[in-house]
Amino acid sequence: MTEATISRNSISIRVPFSKLQQLMDGSWRLGALEVRQKVKDQDVFAAELVAALNAEDEQGSTIIHRLFDSAINAALEGGAEGIEEHPVQEA
Repeated sequence: MTEATISRNSISIRVPFSKLQQLMDGSWRLGALEVRQKVKDQDVFAAELVAALNAEDEQGSTIIHRLFDSAINAALEGGAEGIEEHPVQEA
């Protein structure tokens, strides 16, 4: 359904418009939505979903930043290779 891939030295996350209803249903089943919703216009909903993904909060962070924070932590906890502790730890 959704997939993350590497292409041309980039990480891409792809969600076919035809799978948006499945995503909505999955969110509802997992309790992320109080009321089950139906996608009636894939193009409109996809545009609004992208806007929400890219919207910055007060600190300039987006949902995508938080997604990557979670994914990075999961990779590290899983013993990710190809990384090492950075010599500078001050922000």
